[in-house]
Amino acid sequence: MRTIQATKAIFCGAAAAWLVAISAAAISAQAPKNAAAAKVKNPVKATAESIDAGKTAYNKYCKFCHAEGGTGNGALAPKDTHPPSLVDATWDHGSTDGEIFASIKDGIGPKFDMKAMKAKMTNDTDIWNVVNYLRSLGPKK
Repeated sequence: MRTIQATKAIFCGAAAAWLVAISAAAISAQAPKNAAAAKVKNPVKATAESIDAGKTAYNKYCKFCHAEGGTGNGALAPKDTHPPSLVDATWDHGSTDGEIFASIKDGIGPKFDMKAMKAKMTNDTDIWNVVNYLRSLGPKK
């Protein structure tokens, strides 16, 4: 009888631990990746001019790794890196405009395969234009 009760207790404990782990993963997936950046609002209206300027900057600085049109794995991506698609619904480093801006401006660590663009795009408006361009390509938020 004690063996059955112990087995039930172990099973219930394992099930509870699994449920907590799944819940934590779901909450983590929905939480902002960079809470401070997530609060930053895009100050540049997504006009045709902004999107065109963003496309120009993207083609100059980003397409070599992220491919034409943002589909990922560009021809000149560093060896053994896998630049993600920027047009699907999955944003591994945050999906808000502010998080995307921060990823472009500051790069993505810890190895920084995604280099910081702040030295090349010294005007924040250029980066916001790229954010607007990416938004024009992918799923609407």
